[in-house]
Amino acid sequence: MKTQYKYRLLTVTLLLCASLLSAQDNTIISAIKSEVDRNQSELKIDKLKPPFFISYFVADLQQLYISASLGSISRSVENSQKVGFPNLLVGDYNRNNANFRQNFGPRNIIMENDAKGIATAVWEDLDRIYKNAAESYEAKLAVIAQQNIEDEELNLPDFEKTSPATVIIEPPKMNMDREYWENFAKKSSEILKKYPEILNSAVNINIANQVVYTYNTENTRLAIPDPYYCMNLFLYTVTEDGQELSDELYIEHGTFEQMPTLQAFTDTCEAFVKYFIELRNAPIITEAYTGPVLFEAMAVPEALQTYFFQSTLFAARKPIGGMGGNNTEMMKDKKLTSRSLTIKSLSGTETYKNQKLDGYYPVDVEGVVPDKELILVENGVLRNMLNGRTPTKKFQHSNGHMRMNLNYMNPRTSPGNILLTSNDTYSPDELKKKLLAAAKEEDLDYAYIVRRYRRGPLSIYRIYVADGREELLRGAILPDFNIRSYKRVLGASNREFLYNTHSFGNFATYIVPDALLFEELEVTRNNNITFRKPFIVPQPTE
Repeated sequence: MKTQYKYRLLTVTLLLCASLLSAQDNTIISAIKSEVDRNQSELKIDKLKPPFFISYFVADLQQLYISASLGSISRSVENSQKVGFPNLLVGDYNRNNANFRQNFGPRNIIMENDAKGIATAVWEDLDRIYKNAAESYEAKLAVIAQQNIEDEELNLPDFEKTSPATVIIEPPKMNMDREYWENFAKKSSEILKKYPEILNSAVNINIANQVVYTYNTENTRLAIPDPYYCMNLFLYTVTEDGQELSDELYIEHGTFEQMPTLQAFTDTCEAFVKYFIELRNAPIITEAYTGPVLFEAMAVPEALQTYFFQSTLFAARKPIGGMGGNNTEMMKDKKLTSRSLTIKSLSGTETYKNQKLDGYYPVDVEGVVPDKELILVENGVLRNMLNGRTPTKKFQHSNGHMRMNLNYMNPRTSPGNILLTSNDTYSPDELKKKLLAAAKEEDLDYAYIVRRYRRGPLSIYRIYVADGREELLRGAILPDFNIRSYKRVLGASNREFLYNTHSFGNFATYIVPDALLFEELEVTRNNNITFRKPFIVPQPTE
């Protein structure tokens, strides 16, 4: 683990990839720089303070989206857009308008690689936000003078000073061949014709070639590609008793070479359809249960992301005179999970055991290089949280996790690569025996295995103590499953599972044990299920 120093980042100049662009020759960065520098020197109204720091991000996006159902294209569109996001600070690094109230927001920039058009949009944006920022700074000073704010909070700088970074990476070539992908979607969606139980289905192809360009008045210049390929299968059906079910399969990577062939994807879709039909025909859960539960495969990273990497392990500052922040940081150096678990961020690591990590990025949008390895939870104890350049009481330095979010088109704290390990591991067979033994100890006839947790209905199997037989059920929920559940873990698999997702607008790669055994969880029926009335006329046969 790297030691965190106040000025951990010395002068950082990174020139990456074999084929590099010059920052001076890059049209977008040059256009941003000309306006940011001009506005820093000229933005001033009456007695209001001028800006001391300006940064501007431009997300340049080309996208191809294709949807097909039962062998026919239903939608095929290509589009491109540029979205700008300004950040303007009045005051100084110690005290400024940040962490108060701001009304900045992204906007569409119309001109395609036109320096004047981009510069005009940057000029308009900075003019739009300057007066608000300057007035917010004055209002913040007034609130500080009027309220009794503790010294620890007042002494925190509002924005961390870091050294400039230059990272200019040429965008990779992407396969955005519309004809190729339309054929791919049509062919793979045809298999659903064989399954009349599926009432609605679609294969969706989403390819995005995004580059985030950044310039700030510290002289940081960035051009970071964020390529994205996604294949998605959507399924919908109605059970015999009228429960509506829908589920989705996602395959997401950063390069075309990592994506499956048409045959491989079709085979994966067919296996998923068969599982979904099995779920449709499965009995609905009727009995409440409290006891050991084993999470396997995708359920392990999906649950980890849900409870740790939506907000829990993100450092967040409480705004002056406002609400918010993240109280989890008060747990620093205290037990957060089972002593057997360790969670690390590997965002600055490109490969793991010779496998490409899609969550890797060389620098965040604030110009901070992420650590190759950063311990977040060490043997159950909270050590660090993901953070940008906004200091909090316990975590006062950026560790390079402010990223441009593709879904919301603005910078947000996000994970890159996450590694979950355990010092209490077993083979998959041993772990399943441990599950059954724990259930038997509680005089239970069965236990539960969860194999998918986040997307669609819970994929849960009842496993019987007597003979190890498994039974798929539907309609179940885990009402008491939360971050506290991770304090009572009985063991983990000694095999690893790697999971890629772009569900929150950035690539994240989770490397986890492929099974995790929780000591005690509640499993019960979801009472919010609505059952539709049966169809009056039978389904057509042709």
